[in-house]
Amino acid sequence: MRAFIALELPEEIRTSLRENLVSGEIKKEIGKIQRDLKKAGVQARWVKPELSHLTLAFLGSITPEKGELIEGILKKVASQIKPVQLHLLKIGCFPSLTKARIVFVDLGGELGKLNALAIKIRKQLKKEKIYFDKKPFVSHVTLGRIRKRQNLTLLIRKTKIKKVKFVASEVSLTKSTLTESGPIYKNLAIAKLR
Repeated sequence: MRAFIALELPEEIRTSLRENLVSGEIKKEIGKIQRDLKKAGVQARWVKPELSHLTLAFLGSITPEKGELIEGILKKVASQIKPVQLHLLKIGCFPSLTKARIVFVDLGGELGKLNALAIKIRKQLKKEKIYFDKKPFVSHVTLGRIRKRQNLTLLIRKTKIKKVKFVASEVSLTKSTLTESGPIYKNLAIAKLR
């Protein structure tokens, strides 16, 4: 099965010291950014906002036995790191704004803690000889994949983004099934950060 390890975006966020909750504000803002980019003429295959996540390691194809081993890794690493305070920062593109193939939201906040989480997970995967994509970790949430390379410099400068703050407290092992109407994700294991 095709799988990845992700930091889950919370469904609700705390908005004040009194612990008021706003349901789905992060994913609503992601949807708004996508709509603004569509209106501006960006042609992409958009990720459904409810599927938004931050990939820590893409695993490719794994067996159920490896899945159990990965679940243990996630629980071990999650017990060592506290929840991560993050916020939506700005829109970016891979490989660049002038030759965009993927459009994403870059994150700000406790990036040192986030990077430590990704590094610890990747070290444990390597130790257990579990394959993962070795591309350097970049803290981003994918918005869409561009059909034809585009220069999005001007469009992205015009697109406003609300810097929604949130606390991410769960990592997951997620199964990804590709279909014609888009991917279907199923969490196989979730570990809470301490």
